[in-house]
Formats: sequence, C-alpha cells, structure tokens
Amino acid sequence: MKVNRAKVGGIILMFSFYLLAYGVGFLVTYLTLRSAPLIIQLLIFDVVATLVIWLASLFLKNSSVYDPYWSVTPMIFIIYLIVINFPTLNIYHYILAAAFLSWSLRLTVNWMTTFEDRHWEDWRYQMFRNNNTAWMWHIINFFGIQMMPTLLVFGAFIPFIFIFQTTATAWTLIASAIIFSGFLLQLFSDFHIHKFLRETKEKKVCEVGLWNYSRHPNYLGELLIWIGAFVGLMLLDTTFYYLGIGMVLMILLFEFISIPMMEKRQLKRREDYAVYRKTTSRLIPLPKRECKNEEAVEATAE
Repeated sequence: MKVNRAKVGGIILMFSFYLLAYGVGFLVTYLTLRSAPLIIQLLIFDVVATLVIWLASLFLKNSSVYDPYWSVTPMIFIIYLIVINFPTLNIYHYILAAAFLSWSLRLTVNWMTTFEDRHWEDWRYQMFRNNNTAWMWHIINFFGIQMMPTLLVFGAFIPFIFIFQTTATAWTLIASAIIFSGFLLQLFSDFHIHKFLRETKEKKVCEVGLWNYSRHPNYLGELLIWIGAFVGLMLLDTTFYYLGIGMVLMILLFEFISIPMMEKRQLKRREDYAVYRKTTSRLIPLPKRECKNEEAVEATAE
C-alpha cells in the first residue's frame, strides 16, 4: 500500500503543534494557577493552548490547524478529570466517560481520515479570507474561527467538570445514553456520506441512510453530546441550571451559523438541494414530506 507522505507528514506536524500548545498551556497553568479552582485552571489552559494553535495557524497560513481542537481538547479534559478524581469515581462516571470518549475519538479519527495535507483548508475559512480585508480576516480568524469555538466548547463542557467532582448515580446512565446516541448518529451519518461521495460523481444530494430523514444528522449528533452533558448535571443537581448556557449557545451556533452557512453552500453546488430541503427534516430524523410539482418548481427557482 502506497503511503501518502504529505498526509502523514501533515498529521505529525499538526499533532506536534498540539503537543506544544498543551505543554505551554499546562506550564502556564501550573506556574500561576495551582491554587485556583479547577474550572479556572482548565479555562486558562484552554485559552493559552488556543493562542498557541492560533500562532501555528499564522505560521502555516492555514486556519484548519484549529480543526482537531474541537474534539482533541475535550478528550484531554475528560482523561484529566478521571486522573485527578480517580479515588472517588464510580462505574457511572466511567460509563459516561466511555460514551464521551467514543465521540471524541471518532471525530478525531474522522478528521485524520479526511485530512489531505498541511495545505488543505476548510472552505469556510477560505471564504472568510477571500471576502474580507486582511485586518478583518485576522479578527475573524482569531475570534470567530478559533477563540469563540474554544469558549463555546468549554462552556458546554463545564457540566462534566461538576459531574466528575460529585457522586454519579444510575440516573447518569440517561446522560450516557444521550451522548452515545449522538456518537452513533455521527458515526453512521459520516459513514453514509463518505460512501456516497466516493461512489457518486454527480453533484447530487446524499439521501442515503440517515440523510434521507434529516438534512443534518451529523450536527444533531454533535448537539446531543452537549445536551447529554447538561442533562447529566441536572439529574444530579438542578441548582446548577444556569450552566445550561453553554449548551444553549452551542445550539444557537449550529442553528443560526453552521446550518445556514452549509445550506447556502449546498444550494449553490447541488441542483436538487432546494427540493431536498423542502422534503427533508432540518435536524430531527423524520419521514419525508411530500413535495407537489409546483412546490418543486418553486424550490428549484429559488
């Protein structure tokens, strides 16, 4: 089997930057915040590591250096929570961790599978760069592409910090089931879309498997991860209801930014997407809606 040296070299380079980012984050946190609350330590670690990844993206002139951060950093956090709380954890903590790590590892492997080389960059980042002035692009790159997602994921992750510092119960299995369902949704939706793209050369919409019932099953899977985290916390202590803000912001991100942006792109690239949008549920997998001839014509004309 021929080895893609550009891909392997790019992945090694990316993870070298990540090791550097986490090393700097740990060093800064250890030297300055050892007595601070755990949530503050993790937040500062997260921000410092993101700054290093941002600098790496400037060095490589490629903002997709940040792409693995979304799944790798939460994995590091979960493992860290297990290590520092090890003597007090029970089986329900480990089941929850296993469900979450299934998602995190799968998403990271998916990134590694689709990664081409260190020059490949997400189309959205290219669009922002091409449609803005240099200064505006740097602002978008730092705040919108890197720091904002870091803070959003951290906010949605906070319930795990509290769950691993308290006694989990059988009720926590509900949260684990929600998270594992999100993992399965993403697993099967990505499998179907990748298989479809490999086998279909035409610019058509994928309506295979979950994509026949939802336009964005992979996004739904992602949201279930963070919904599960908040549900898990609420099942243990409802006084922390205000920590649901991270989950809410994550839902708003997908609802008003990620989904509209993706659909606008698909409408331009695939002629049958307008009809697909009329007949197929936005997020929740549901049976197809009927589309009358006049509606199909209207959708195509839009």
